[in-house]
Formats: sequence, C-alpha cells, structure tokens
Amino acid sequence: MPKPPPSQSLLSPEELSALMASASESRAHRWFKYRNLFLLTVVIAQCIKLLFYPDLALGNFQHDAAGMEALARYMHYRALFVVLVAAFYLFSYLRNWYFERVSLVYVGIAFTALGMDYMNAYAYLSQSPVQWMSGLITLRILALACLTLNALNARRAPGMPRTLWS
Repeated sequence: MPKPPPSQSLLSPEELSALMASASESRAHRWFKYRNLFLLTVVIAQCIKLLFYPDLALGNFQHDAAGMEALARYMHYRALFVVLVAAFYLFSYLRNWYFERVSLVYVGIAFTALGMDYMNAYAYLSQSPVQWMSGLITLRILALACLTLNALNARRAPGMPRTLWS
C-alpha cells in the first residue's frame, strides 16, 4: 500500500475532533461531578443558614450579648465571603480559567477559614449541642477533603464545555 504524501492528512477534521472528544472524556475523573454537587449543596445550605437564620446558628454558642452580636456579624461576613469565593471557583471551573491554580488557592482559603472559625467561633460552643456541631464540623472536613481531591485532580476535570452537572 503506498504511503500518502506528508502534506496530506490521514484524518479528516471531524474524525480528529471525535477522537479528541473521546480522549478527553476518558481521562476525566469519574467522581468530579459528584464532588462538585456535594460541595455546591454544602455551600448553599450553610450560607442560607448563616445569612437567613442566624439565630439557629447562634443558639449553639455561649457568650454575652455584645459577644453574640459580634459573632452574628462575623457569621454574616463569613457567609458572604464563602458565597463570593465559591462563585469565583465555579466561574473558574465552568470557563476553565486557571482552574488548577484557583482550586489550589481555594483549598488554602478553606483550610485557613477552618482555622479562623476554630479560633473565632468554635471556641464559644456551648456544651449541650456537641453532637450536632460535631456533625457539622465533620461535614465541613468532608467538604475540605472533596476540595482537596478536586484540586489534586484538576487536570482530569471534565472536558470543555463544562456545566455544573459535568
């Protein structure tokens, strides 16, 4: 069988794009979308609780009146900060805008925020709702693990175009 000249392509553009699409889907990490859905659910639930039902969150803490007011303000700022950072993370994921770097920075911010919350909020926990709060802290640590896995597997994120469910 004669060889084609070097200037002639062996694949048509349609065949090449089909091969590239199947290759990008095969290298995508399988659990990426499930971790993203879990993270989105956790962020939405926690932010709704902190922004719209702060009394529910403050009921788990012991402090004087001035301290409770400061803690309520701190929780509002934390919830707004989480909304902004999560929106930036989602923008980076959906547009593939430096997603590897943004996800690593987000993991760093999340671990720092856990440390800040430990010093600023968790130190004032009352003794009665320990089981409930330990469940929320465990949920937060699980979310940190999902963020870390997403950052480590950012190169294996689903191919473009991305949606929230891919």
